[in-house]
Amino acid sequence: MFKWLENLDTKRWWNMLIITSFILMVLFGSKVITIVDPQAGFLFSLGILLFAIGESANHKKIIEYKIIQDSGTVDGWTGKDIYQKVPIGASYIRKPIFIGLVLDFVGLVFFIVGIIKLF
Repeated sequence: MFKWLENLDTKRWWNMLIITSFILMVLFGSKVITIVDPQAGFLFSLGILLFAIGESANHKKIIEYKIIQDSGTVDGWTGKDIYQKVPIGASYIRKPIFIGLVLDFVGLVFFIVGIIKLF
């Protein structure tokens, strides 16, 4: 059931914010948490969720490869060189796209409205 969690990159802060804010949004929306105004908490959590989704869209994953050359037998042919691309790591570059920037802005608006509603 939770197999998709195994592939989640937990080293990226926006993934953790997406999960945490979604859980908080459900808890505030169902009024399980009533320490603060549930509507303000819901707006606050929704703002964080949209901002984190926007940041996820704005970061592009780049996989780095190393080319390895092997000499050997391939399909009955001998002496032919084989070139393989082996992944050695991945990095994330911030490359903003339009929808990511829009989600960041809308998320910040909901976040600010939720904070204002608390006071």
